[in-house]
Amino acid sequence: MSGIIAFFRASPPKAGAAFDEQRFRRVRWQTFIAMTLAYVTFYVCRLSFTVAKSALVDLGITPTELGMIGSTLFFSYAIGKLVNGFIADHANVVRYMSLGLLLSAGMNLMMGMTTNALLLAIFWGINGWAQSMGVGPCAVSLARWYGVKERGTFYGIWSTAHNIGEAVTYMVIAAVIAGFGWQMGYLSTAALGAAGVVLLVLFMHDSPQSSGFPSINVIRDEPQEEAEARGSVFKNQLLALRNPALWTLALASAFMYIDRYAVNSWGIFFLEQDKAYSTLEASGIIGVNAIAGIAGPSSPACSPTAFSHATAA
Repeated sequence: MSGIIAFFRASPPKAGAAFDEQRFRRVRWQTFIAMTLAYVTFYVCRLSFTVAKSALVDLGITPTELGMIGSTLFFSYAIGKLVNGFIADHANVVRYMSLGLLLSAGMNLMMGMTTNALLLAIFWGINGWAQSMGVGPCAVSLARWYGVKERGTFYGIWSTAHNIGEAVTYMVIAAVIAGFGWQMGYLSTAALGAAGVVLLVLFMHDSPQSSGFPSINVIRDEPQEEAEARGSVFKNQLLALRNPALWTLALASAFMYIDRYAVNSWGIFFLEQDKAYSTLEASGIIGVNAIAGIAGPSSPACSPTAFSHATAA
């Protein structure tokens, strides 16, 4: 057990030569691009079930069972996001995120091998936990590699991965299902997830220190956060939970997600079953919603910089 913990623990600092800004930027870009593209595949692995629903109904699964199967992901994702968010602060984010994506890809592969509602619920619930191992490492990686004055900008760029992943699911995976069947849709999703794991392992780096650089605070000559300076990571996490702005944003996000996942989870199924659209037509309509969402992080009112000001109080 101790060996497993040691494997996933954050990488120790690596001794390096004199600071090389050009090399630092190259390594940081590699990390950012690999992390962002891999998170695109996380989203594809999360949404594949929504495109396959009508095909599963044709095989005898009821809409009620579909709802129960889908809900297992949300429950396990909610719990896992809290737990894995705390763990990510202490983890080697490359290895931890890779494990989550590999597990998610594996569960998609298993989803394509059965039509038993109980097994589908188990596999999809495990997928929810695996999905929760993605966002935490990404947030930690952004904090490790980007200073306060640039972090919001790159968070905004990274956050488009959500919408790109949705668009890929609604366009590419839907086309695979329409042309080759629902099982091939899951197989294609698993293959994309595996490709994301390869990107992470080959190009993502745990932290500047593990790559032979100083910490980002030293590189950007930024003072250490007061909370960070006076306590452990765990104490700082507890301190953050006492921030009223954090809970306000969490509540607002919860209501937003009700609308978002109502569309994501049932939009295609509704258009197919009630409006007689084909899988490609229904997915294309919902895909427009995902593509339009890319503009959100670019809006000044919705920018991560605005978020940082809100939580600074």
